Amino acid sequence: MSFKNYKALLLFFVLILFTKTVSAQQEFTLYHMSTLAQSSNLNPAVVPEYKVSVFFIPSVFGGFNNSAINVKSLLSPDGTVDYNKLINSLDEKKNYIGVGGKVEVFHVRFKAADNFFSLSSQVVADVRLNYPKDFLALPATGVAGNYSLSGLGVDMNTYIEYAAGFTRAKPDSKWTYGARLKWLNGIANIQTKKSEIDIQVHDDDIYSYDVNANMLVNVGAAVDGNKYKTLEDLSNIEINNFRDAWNEYKPNNGMAVDLGGTFQFTNKLSFGASVINLGFINWKNFKQNYHVDSHFSVEGVTADITPDTNLDSLFNAQVDSLVQAYGDEFKDGVDTSYNAYKTWLPTQVMLSAHYQLTPKFRTSASLFTEFYKGVSIGTVVGANYRFGRTFDLTATWWWFRKSATNLGIGMVFKPWFGQLYLVMDNVLPATLVKINDPELEINNLWLPYEAKNFNVRIGMNLVFGRIREASRLPVDGITKRKNGRRKYLYKPAFKH
Repeated sequence: MSFKNYKALLLFFVLILFTKTVSAQQEFTLYHMSTLAQSSNLNPAVVPEYKVSVFFIPSVFGGFNNSAINVKSLLSPDGTVDYNKLINSLDEKKNYIGVGGKVEVFHVRFKAADNFFSLSSQVVADVRLNYPKDFLALPATGVAGNYSLSGLGVDMNTYIEYAAGFTRAKPDSKWTYGARLKWLNGIANIQTKKSEIDIQVHDDDIYSYDVNANMLVNVGAAVDGNKYKTLEDLSNIEINNFRDAWNEYKPNNGMAVDLGGTFQFTNKLSFGASVINLGFINWKNFKQNYHVDSHFSVEGVTADITPDTNLDSLFNAQVDSLVQAYGDEFKDGVDTSYNAYKTWLPTQVMLSAHYQLTPKFRTSASLFTEFYKGVSIGTVVGANYRFGRTFDLTATWWWFRKSATNLGIGMVFKPWFGQLYLVMDNVLPATLVKINDPELEINNLWLPYEAKNFNVRIGMNLVFGRIREASRLPVDGITKRKNGRRKYLYKPAFKH
């Protein structure tokens, strides 16, 4: 039995499908939930439902998305795993995996006259893996030929965001507008600035490789670069308590801005636009630049496999052997410098239209654009229904990056002074299928057939001073009304 890089392929596949690290995600459903103060993170011009909103249970977000890999791309008609089908479904140069997380540390938003002010802080983590088709084709086939891994790289960014927001909503104006200024403290970063990797597999008995790599990878961290010089130094940091962490913490600073506006076209139809994450982080404390210019050959391996062979032990032994044999040769082509560098946040632009069909039922559509190593465009349609004063339900259907089976659900429960919410993107896995593959020792494993993405956000706000005046939201109207000395924020009565 030939080894045929079987374990290598399985390792790559498991890494892609089940990675647990924490990437900037697209929260399409939250954008359409204007009753939540957190929706102002996506459009700072959103007018909330209450005069005061304070976090009670921190808002926690986590998500995963990828461009091509799902169960559908892996299964053959008989229910077994077909790697060739997966390889053929990939784009030649641009495939991606993204995983992300956000934890809201603090937020408060309050109304003063015709204005809303907000203060907030959150921790953001973003990891993105970009890879070409040959990244999986090489271990899957292992046949002689030329393979290009150019474009392969990891971008990881973790930072703390401190934000101050302002929204202006005059009763006699069709326009509302808002902005959020953000001070960023960079914690950790990996930036693949350049990636050119070519591999030639020779047609011999042991499938030897020629590797040519030309790369630039930047690494930054929130520690003193004069005290810690290498990644090995970082691994030796001892932190036993909060004081130790605070003494070691040397953030890398940056700035960003979010801008937004809405326009009330008619009593029922309104439009919105926002630009978020327009900013950068300068990595000036611990910073390292790895310039890779390596050219070396790798002798292949042979393995005799019997029914009693432990494949895990065999694979690990072969990998250890190759690393020991060629690791030093690769390192000879790596030069390290210590220059500061800048990373830009993935800027997002959103355009939307909202139509109030009834006082309780609203529909919406939006266009989403993200600028990250190119331009990605998505579209979303949504609907929101209010079940009295205690429950709101939002549903969205969105298309983004070759994925169209994406149903989002947002629920807001409003007991007393609380506002408990759960927001999920891609809760509909289309169909579930059962996988049986004796070779992989998989029996009766049920998985979603077409799902490529999943996001979830959960939290609870304390809210006070529900705006009961005629029309508290821009989508409800434009005409100014007065009752004695009191100004109503917007016009048509929002009936329950």
